[in-house]
Amino acid sequence: MKMGSECHQLIRKFYGLQEERIQVYHRFQEGFETYLNTAPNYDFAPYRQLVHDVTQEFQRISSDVIAIKDRLRDEHSQVELVRLLENIQDEEKKKLELTAELQVARQVVVDNSEEEHHKQEVTQVKKRLQQTVGRICEHMDDLKFESEDL
Repeated sequence: MKMGSECHQLIRKFYGLQEERIQVYHRFQEGFETYLNTAPNYDFAPYRQLVHDVTQEFQRISSDVIAIKDRLRDEHSQVELVRLLENIQDEEKKKLELTAELQVARQVVVDNSEEEHHKQEVTQVKKRLQQTVGRICEHMDDLKFESEDL
């Protein structure tokens, strides 16, 4: 019983970290929108600071998730839960990369609004980002299902 309780506690902590990640993404998006609204003479300094702060927060969250994953593997032999956390981490990395790619593409559209191919790039990146978020949700559902059996 103790092992299951400890595993549940680790999974709850992971869910809390995912909620933090969502909040960081919201802050990142809001900051980017503020930055875009300063076009054409962009106020880059606050955005650069935001990118720095967000990067540090994502690194901290990732380190905490790795610590949870290590405990689940080393102390509780929860191979399937570890695999799911790794899948989520991989998709979260892709999500962050795509978010940055989308921000660059959106700025290019603002700077070159008359060129249609830039708008198509934004649409393509958004689609890939939505697919990645969908995979994260699927892995989260799998994690919920797997952790119910502890």
